[in-house]
Amino acid sequence: MSKNILNAPFRADIVGSFLRPEDIKVARVKFAKGDITSEELKQVEDKCIAELIEKQKKAGLQVITDGEFRRSYWHLDFMWGINGAKHIELDNGYFFHHEETTRGSVALTGKINGNNHPFVEHFKYVKQFETESVVARQTIPAPAQFYA
Repeated sequence: MSKNILNAPFRADIVGSFLRPEDIKVARVKFAKGDITSEELKQVEDKCIAELIEKQKKAGLQVITDGEFRRSYWHLDFMWGINGAKHIELDNGYFFHHEETTRGSVALTGKINGNNHPFVEHFKYVKQFETESVVARQTIPAPAQFYA
């Protein structure tokens, strides 16, 4: 059996996060309170991501993503998973459209590497939904983002 090779750019693509479903919002609050385990949170995320992927396929997209449903912030979660980087809290948050958002940020603590990065497993989950006409992708920040 031959496999078709899909080459970007595609006519339609996805950039950025999808709005989080209510199930994920509720599960995140419960997880933060200690009411559910990380595995229970993952089960909710997996279900919502599978539903989103089905919607993307039905819409005719050739690229599928997890909608960044497992992330709290588009770039910080990735950076916090890098060895040699750590989660820090700033005195002030980021300002976006005149609103202060997260105070979470990242500080480099040593030589960086991506060994055992959790996003690898996140990508593998999405990749299992690929077909001959649909490919998985994942948004990650550029290395220069560490200096921003």
